[in-house]
Amino acid sequence: MLYTPLALLTFLVLTLSSLLHAERAEADYSVSFGVFGEVGRAHAVLTTSEDRYYRIDANVTALGIAKAVTDDLKERHISKGYIVDGFLVTHMYQMIKSYGEYTSTTIYRVDHQKKKLTRQYKKWRYGKLITNETDTLGYYSEDDLLTLFLNLPKHIQEKHTPKKYRFKAVGEDRKNGRVDVTIPSPDLLEDIKALVGKGKEGSWHSRVVVHRKLYQSKQGELDVRIGKEGFVDKAVLKDLLFFGDVRIIRQ
Repeated sequence: MLYTPLALLTFLVLTLSSLLHAERAEADYSVSFGVFGEVGRAHAVLTTSEDRYYRIDANVTALGIAKAVTDDLKERHISKGYIVDGFLVTHMYQMIKSYGEYTSTTIYRVDHQKKKLTRQYKKWRYGKLITNETDTLGYYSEDDLLTLFLNLPKHIQEKHTPKKYRFKAVGEDRKNGRVDVTIPSPDLLEDIKALVGKGKEGSWHSRVVVHRKLYQSKQGELDVRIGKEGFVDKAVLKDLLFFGDVRIIRQ
């Protein structure tokens, strides 16, 4: 039952936009869930090369009660592509999951020339392949779940001017990949600050909505605080049924 907050964590761990010039950058996050306390951790690494190739590798591990409930869930998310005009452009996004006797991998491949996105899904039980399917999805994007937040400071130039933005992210949704980001009005900003804090000078805030239910939340709504250096400092997934909020904090 605690699976979704852990999956959610993986697209917040890599807001390292100010470090794209570095050959290697790392980030660590902890996720806590209502009365259960800490239920997971994530470690992510961004590497770049002189030919402007990038690779993101994020690992998520369940802890405590979440480890027992999810049958020792482990996730690995990998994004590969190129840096074009300062933006990370994804060519391949892969999710690898293991729990109990099961292992699965989902690989998204992006054909930018044809603006085409394919998804391959494989699942094994006790090492035996039980599912192998490939389909073409009905949307296209240059961002995936990891690169979207890396690119967000460039996508949104006016970080303190109230406005609603709509993006698409490979891996977010099979239908259209929709992700909505709102730079809040003054009233909404105060509500968000009450959850994630004001932050240091230069911090900015947003509300992110993914259009699927994340563990019985109403619509997968997160309040996010981003530091001036480009890191997500804190994020809160709100109003989960019975258990309150999920809090994601950079270590």
